[in-house]
Amino acid sequence: MRKILLLAFTTAVFSQVKAQRPIANGADLLQEIKKLNVVTNVLYLAAHPDDENTRLIAWLENEKLARTAYLSLTRGDGGQNLIGIEKGDAMGVLRTQELLEARKIDGAEQFFSRAVDFGYSKTAEETLEIWDKQAILADVVYTIRKFRPDVIVTRFPPDSRGGHGHHTASALLAEEAFDLAADKNSFPEQLQYVEVWQAKRILWNTSVWWDKQLPEKAAKTDDYIKIDIGEYSEILGLSYSEIASDSRSQHKSQGFGAERARGSQIEYLKHSKGEKVKQDLFEGINCTWSRVAGSKKIQDKLNHIIATYDINSPSKSVKDLAELYQLIQSLEESFYTKEKLASLERIIQAAAGIHVEFLAEDYNYPAFQLSPVKGSAEFIVRTKTPVFIKSIEPSIDTNYSSIELEENELTKFTFTHEIAINPSNPYWLNIPINKEHELSFVDELLPNWPAQYGMPENIPNIEFSYVLNIAGIDIPFKQAIDYKWTDRVDGELHRDLIVSPEVTATPAEKVFIFSTNEAQRVDVLLEGNKDSVMDKTLKLVAPEGWKVEPTSIPFSLKFKGEQQSVSFHLTPPVHSSVGEISFQFEKMFAQSVQRVNYPHIKPQILFPRAKAKVVKMDIKKTVKSIGYVIGSGDEVADNLGQIGFNVVSFHADQLAIMDLSMFQTIIVGIRAYNTEASMKNGNVILNEFVKSGGNVIVQYNTNRGLKADEIGPYPFQLSKNRVTKEEAEPTFLKPKHPLLNTPNKISQADFEGWVQERGLYFADEWDKQYESIIAWNDPGEEPQAGSILVADYGKGHFIYTGISFFRQLPAGVPGAYRLLTNMISYGK
Repeated sequence: MRKILLLAFTTAVFSQVKAQRPIANGADLLQEIKKLNVVTNVLYLAAHPDDENTRLIAWLENEKLARTAYLSLTRGDGGQNLIGIEKGDAMGVLRTQELLEARKIDGAEQFFSRAVDFGYSKTAEETLEIWDKQAILADVVYTIRKFRPDVIVTRFPPDSRGGHGHHTASALLAEEAFDLAADKNSFPEQLQYVEVWQAKRILWNTSVWWDKQLPEKAAKTDDYIKIDIGEYSEILGLSYSEIASDSRSQHKSQGFGAERARGSQIEYLKHSKGEKVKQDLFEGINCTWSRVAGSKKIQDKLNHIIATYDINSPSKSVKDLAELYQLIQSLEESFYTKEKLASLERIIQAAAGIHVEFLAEDYNYPAFQLSPVKGSAEFIVRTKTPVFIKSIEPSIDTNYSSIELEENELTKFTFTHEIAINPSNPYWLNIPINKEHELSFVDELLPNWPAQYGMPENIPNIEFSYVLNIAGIDIPFKQAIDYKWTDRVDGELHRDLIVSPEVTATPAEKVFIFSTNEAQRVDVLLEGNKDSVMDKTLKLVAPEGWKVEPTSIPFSLKFKGEQQSVSFHLTPPVHSSVGEISFQFEKMFAQSVQRVNYPHIKPQILFPRAKAKVVKMDIKKTVKSIGYVIGSGDEVADNLGQIGFNVVSFHADQLAIMDLSMFQTIIVGIRAYNTEASMKNGNVILNEFVKSGGNVIVQYNTNRGLKADEIGPYPFQLSKNRVTKEEAEPTFLKPKHPLLNTPNKISQADFEGWVQERGLYFADEWDKQYESIIAWNDPGEEPQAGSILVADYGKGHFIYTGISFFRQLPAGVPGAYRLLTNMISYGK
């Protein structure tokens, strides 16, 4: 039997978002019930996505049953990408979702600060200056006050052993916040939302990675405790290290797929602040319900539920679980009661076999206007548990007061919701970054403040509240509206609803490069997100000295999803120039769209302002045809095509069958030797290409995880050396070398306006056949001369470069184009 009812409403309810591991079976359910019996929180803290030790987190959450969370200060915006071309904001969105997928496996929760990953930093001092120390310290204090951990664990030491300046800064901030979170005079403005909190202790999760003598040191001093996190959970059927490996493997963009580890594994924790422990991380901490006043009956009830739990029939525990809910609800509301009630709601639903979905007919709705969201609500109980729908808010048809769900029979309602809110851009990107402090600001004017603050993703825009009477007791629930569809290959899939601008205008390029005085076509893709977008106008706003024709273009889009390409013609000034073009609809700025879609994360969408960089540069070329071996993912081939090169891209496994004689130069994409096993044979083929008179340019590879033993015709050794200061002054070691003179004369001016860094993974040792062309260094360091190595081989030339062309070319840096063009043209 199927019951159909109608819901109509125009308001929205908001709740916090957090990653939750699904309760998939009776064993999972027992594990979650046992967690109800433990009343303590642990906060793990580090700098980036993938910094967290998933082994310790999995053990804390699943063996000690402590509520555990990871605070990543950044979203990894400045990191490298092994699986695609996302950089900057989009990279941060991708890595945020990878963290959430990891938390769904190890069971912990996820928080962030406002710090932006600006790339590799060599000192904590630089990091804290760029981040604005006080702002990020406030975020850490707020998270501690909000989450109330009894124990805080840092991943890195508060000194240079952390390596990356962000790492060291994360430990320094954690130790300072440990004290300040308990001080009512520190960040008092937070106290209208949270209370002061003093954690019991803070420890450093150290490793033999920093200190090979660690096991011996830990045995001789009481500053350390050691934990075997390799234990096996008979309930979950996995060891905690296996869970950790699966969690770690969600950091796919960073190439951190991990083999499942089994057997004993020791973790070391070193005391930093607070009460020192001798053996147990939770010494001196009351982790039971007795820390909550009046909870004796709750403890007794929980002990009874666990003792009588039948894994073959979990629904037998539903009545006791519902009564437990009622007991906790009867206590004075506190941090712990709210936390346990939220957990208990999931547990009761799972034990009773209740499944509820609120499904929209579409996932994309236009912003700023009342747009009807139509869909269906589905309720089903698949056990004999008596369940009644008592209410759904906003209220539904007043002709009935309660509906009983029949066992294993679907009850379905239809609903209509009118929505009028801003586009669904990730909340932390809604206010532009302050370029002075590299800080993404969250403001009280943003929606859902302060609940949104520090959360991993947007709080759902549309949510139902409903009450179910389960085994005679009313239990409230909240649930966001979802979109579900079926893929013929992947089966059932889900995604969040999005709210889009009624039209997006996405330029074909992020950077338009002009190497001549001729006009170029600027293509813009218009995409409608509602029906009947009629009689609109798109305008291109150009910088001074640039001419655009026409200045505006009228358009109409008849149906939702319609796409239309329009073209402007942009003429550069005679002289070199760098500027920005933007797009407007009438007097309102236009937004573009960027989608981030990978199988291991939920689909993501960004709506940045519609704009592009324009660069007029003086550049000469003596080569026309380039082959490009695709690496882990970059935009260099497309960038070179913009300045007139004929670029043919292909994969490494095609080298053996390609007619390479059509190319004068072959460029190997970033990290190809890390990601492509075919490069072992490909290196041999490329050496023969060079020997016959061709040029080969290999861009950076990491020194870890090479799939080929040799790169190029002569040996050299890759290191972790890099120059992180994008303004670091270059020293021309061979100022008369053709790479610095032909066909473009390279000067110091060509190294102005670079972004994030000079380069990375430079060579530190090389064969005498190689020449080094440029040296540079970060402040206080020795010059690094391994960023460009050039060698003649046979009739041709081989070049290895760690210069970050993969960042500079997409950013439209003229000097980087000129330098790479000289490499391409070398000897031609």
